[in-house]
Amino acid sequence: MAWLELSGELIVKDLAPGEILRVHPGHVGAFQASVGFNITTVPGIKNALFGGDGIFLAMLQGPGRVWLQTLPISRLAHQISEYLPRGENRQAGNVAGGALLGGIVGLF
Repeated sequence: MAWLELSGELIVKDLAPGEILRVHPGHVGAFQASVGFNITTVPGIKNALFGGDGIFLAMLQGPGRVWLQTLPISRLAHQISEYLPRGENRQAGNVAGGALLGGIVGLF
């Protein structure tokens, strides 16, 4: 048994034997042991130069179940960053954040 925390919406996909699913690596939350997993590159020079999300894809091959997240950690951080204080207020936030982190780490 394991606890798993994924961000955004959860998409569950059941892959048939030999079925291939290519997704951004950050969207892969979990997959069954029967699912093959490889990192591949996106073909084409245009994708290498102008691909906004990078040139790598996760290739998952069935059979088995795959759990995908719609908001990977990099995008979650970007979404949260707009609510963080800017300028002088940011330093005060870092001090409070450090105190909070120190308090949490001190518990262990």
